[in-house]
Amino acid sequence: MFANPLNRGIKGLSAPVTLARRGKADVVIRKTTGQVLVGRGTYGRQSWNGQTATVFGCTGFLGRYIVARLAREGTKVIVPYRGLEEYARHLRPTGDLGMVIPMEFDLRNSKQIEECVRYSDVVINLIGRNYETKNFSFDQVHIEGAQRIADVSREAGVSRLIHMSSINAKSNAHSQALVSKAFGEQRVREHFPGANIVRSATMYGYEDELLNNIGKFKHFYMTVNHAQQKLRPVCVSDVAHAIGIIRDNEDTVGQTFELYNPKEYSRKDVVELVQFLLHEKIWQVNVPPKLLRLAAQVANALPFHYTSHHEVDL
Repeated sequence: MFANPLNRGIKGLSAPVTLARRGKADVVIRKTTGQVLVGRGTYGRQSWNGQTATVFGCTGFLGRYIVARLAREGTKVIVPYRGLEEYARHLRPTGDLGMVIPMEFDLRNSKQIEECVRYSDVVINLIGRNYETKNFSFDQVHIEGAQRIADVSREAGVSRLIHMSSINAKSNAHSQALVSKAFGEQRVREHFPGANIVRSATMYGYEDELLNNIGKFKHFYMTVNHAQQKLRPVCVSDVAHAIGIIRDNEDTVGQTFELYNPKEYSRKDVVELVQFLLHEKIWQVNVPPKLLRLAAQVANALPFHYTSHHEVDL
């Protein structure tokens, strides 16, 4: 016990020693590399738990949830971005001062990728697209880009690599986006054997393209096959939580995880749910798949993205 300097004249009055709260993240030993990570400060946002993570694709739908979760736990987060720095600006307040670090990079530049992962012990790759652009094809993003990140991460001594894919990714899938994701999984496995593959179903949340699009186009919502496609939608915050558990548990090294809703819905069920929540009628227009695909090909030629025939195939 230490005497309270404010009460020096009062006998028997003293102030208790305040012990800093310690958490489970004080010491982390990486299974693959044997690296020991020691936390500093109290457990939580205003401390550093000794871990540094790089999140590629952080400016996307899922990325902001993962960055916020990592930063809240006291992880130093590198957020690589492409284009303007404003695209990643909203991620900075998710962590304490200096704990969320934006870095510009090009997916085709191995040196810039190496700069982003150089001090990280965890790399999470969320990069993915449902349509091609004039700058990037599916193969360049899902196969070559994923392989490049895996290669550079392995050479940089990264302990954990978590690669995000799709639950429908198959080499014989109808959509070229899903085919390229399946081959991307194989490349990641070959070039980073201890990588985790996370295969998620369609995600929903505040900024999603599932529920919001139904509400946005409620006066003319186009469907195919009378909206009978089967869905197992999963909450985006649950996916971020699952990825956090995978990262923390060293026994998950090299495993593949599929994340989906235990209950199956049709797209018609989802439309009716949105209709119930909005208290407005959703005007559905059933369009033959070939006609919708043709219209999407025309729309894909426009300067700004509206839709793509690849998204129709999904």
